[in-house]
Amino acid sequence: MTGPIGHLAVGPRSHGVVRYAHSVFDAAIAEGADHRLHHLDGPFVDDPTTDVGGVLDDCALVHLHVTDRLFGRTPAEARGTVLSMIEDLSRPVSVTLHDLPQPSDGQAMPARVEFYRSVARAASGVIVSSRHEAKLFADFIDRDIVVEVVPLMFDDVRVEKPVPTARLTVGVLGFLYPGKGHAETLEAMSGLDPSVGFVALGRPSPGHQHITDELEAMAADMGRPCEITGFLSDDELRRRAAEITVPVAYHRHMSASGSINSWISAGRRPLVPRTAYTEEIATRSPGVVALHADDTNSLRVAIHRALADPGSTWIDSSAKPMPTPADVATTYERLLRRWSA
Repeated sequence: MTGPIGHLAVGPRSHGVVRYAHSVFDAAIAEGADHRLHHLDGPFVDDPTTDVGGVLDDCALVHLHVTDRLFGRTPAEARGTVLSMIEDLSRPVSVTLHDLPQPSDGQAMPARVEFYRSVARAASGVIVSSRHEAKLFADFIDRDIVVEVVPLMFDDVRVEKPVPTARLTVGVLGFLYPGKGHAETLEAMSGLDPSVGFVALGRPSPGHQHITDELEAMAADMGRPCEITGFLSDDELRRRAAEITVPVAYHRHMSASGSINSWISAGRRPLVPRTAYTEEIATRSPGVVALHADDTNSLRVAIHRALADPGSTWIDSSAKPMPTPADVATTYERLLRRWSA
């Protein structure tokens, strides 16, 4: 079937996966590709019966960015929603899978595995965002399905370094939820002068509003300033990311991280734990992250060093974060056209 390529973005526009779906589409359009976009606001955790028949009906293929939490209250409910959408679209449907299940999911892992396995088997093609995710897919989901790796793009945005101020801060970027590393980062700040503030650039994920109170209480016990910014527009996020003295991304379960990319796209070189995924970034784009051992004591040491040398938290102009939006657009166009045939 010939025709344009369709992109179906599903869920609240503030959600990281939905934002990335829009970014992939925007990159394709910037490269002159014949693509279409349809956005369903959702979230379908409230009404998992959405009919998408007739949506993007002139397209040769429809591409969908998927994480179970966008499509249902449980992985089983989400599975029914996504499989129904694929059936209703009545044309080839490919997917980019995000937030793949891994052992740190605990008791939720088997149900999440079944969701991702069912969606992958129903799709005409599958993309993941890192080699680490490809390994998770092979190890836990389906070794017989070949997935394509298209790393998360780095925006072309750079921020001018702000005029240094007397206020020193350590910051974590992204939604607040358990395992994101906010509490661990604040804990690693023990021993620092109490005037060094903690800043969370973002707002709590739905159902995790209590994390704000917990972080504020931790900081108060330490006698340390604490700021939870709440939602930030793209421009505000870039500005605030530039103002942080020490950027940190101590996510405990990352397999691909939009937060790390946001720091880098703002010209920052965040402190990150040494994992399969962060080593993948460092190999592909040397100089864009500062690796430390994956424990809070090593994070504490890294924060102290960065405060003593704030210039080390900025990416040198010679470093080239990869892939660019154009790289991602070209790869998606090639894959989606192949699968549409």
